[in-house]
Amino acid sequence: MRGAVSRPIVLGASVTLAAAGISTVALAQDDSTDGSGITTIASGLANPRGFDWAPDGTLYVAQAGWGGDNEVRLVEGFSVDNGLTASVATVTDGCATPMAIGLPSTHWVDAGWTWGAMDVTFHDGVPYVLISGAGPSWFSPTSTSGVFRINDDGTMTSIADISSWLPDNPPAEIPFDYGQDGSLFDLEAAGDSLLLSEAVGGQLLRVSLDGEITSVADLSVGHLVPTGIAVDEEGNAYVGHETAAPYTEGGAPVLKVTPNGEVSDHLTGLTVTTDVEFGPDGALYASEMATGCSGETAEMPADSGRIVRRTGPDSFEAVVTDLPYPVYIGFDVDGQLHISGPAFGPDAGVGHGWIVSVDPTQGPISFAGFEPEMTNC
Repeated sequence: MRGAVSRPIVLGASVTLAAAGISTVALAQDDSTDGSGITTIASGLANPRGFDWAPDGTLYVAQAGWGGDNEVRLVEGFSVDNGLTASVATVTDGCATPMAIGLPSTHWVDAGWTWGAMDVTFHDGVPYVLISGAGPSWFSPTSTSGVFRINDDGTMTSIADISSWLPDNPPAEIPFDYGQDGSLFDLEAAGDSLLLSEAVGGQLLRVSLDGEITSVADLSVGHLVPTGIAVDEEGNAYVGHETAAPYTEGGAPVLKVTPNGEVSDHLTGLTVTTDVEFGPDGALYASEMATGCSGETAEMPADSGRIVRRTGPDSFEAVVTDLPYPVYIGFDVDGQLHISGPAFGPDAGVGHGWIVSVDPTQGPISFAGFEPEMTNC
């Protein structure tokens, strides 16, 4: 998500996707270079989500896990299972070593999407993790969704209990698939506090380091489903949106939100945006989980995701194409673009997740035909 360059589904409409029955269709590939410019950073991950680098350069990654043995069938053809399979891991020489384990995880069986440890970020050298998929509305009543500090011994200290705060602070426009524990997606360091996106409800929240929670902006109107956040030097937040199904090509904007909550368009024309991040060149980069969507169904064409770079208010250029449902992005100290995936699907889950890197100046690079190297850990 973010990285040395300070800043970066949901299946924000998880219920919508599952109920509709996600399917995939093949798309023709565009004119991109082959996958020879892609490097495997880590593989064999369990639904990798957001990531960040410690001050010493160690890569931390949030893994949403794979749910668990507690299965709840809500309606015919729609069920969830949950457990304590999420974690935060460190990555060294391609090997992921869990350092905070036993975290809540909820898997939407029919959609293939999993909530759990959604993001990790550092603030003044201290790691924080965003947990979602926990609390009564997620059929996990003994746990809560929120922001936690990761202690040196791998234990967790609750900083902000979002599950307890949201019932008294609902969004202005409550969508049909909203749960009172929220669907927390992204966590970003911002000045002396943290920013997070509540996707399905559509809120941008600020959390102080002593746990005070405030709403920065209500983005619920139209069910745009806010996802990734990038923060500039003036404290403005740039928020990507997935939108709800059915997905409309070009219908997912990046909005600029000032510290006092003023909202305006920053980039339009994107589709199913999952993350945004400022690159070392100062440009805004965005991850589109899929493109080529019809706008009539919940279908997301397979291997159609891409990473783009903003060139104007309504223009962008491709950096990486043909990605299988990319989720989060970030830049390391050397300016290399890192990408986590896949977001969901038959290959998501135990052992199928990866983080790869590319040189963003060498694009567009095609992921087509690339197979992440399996690390021998």
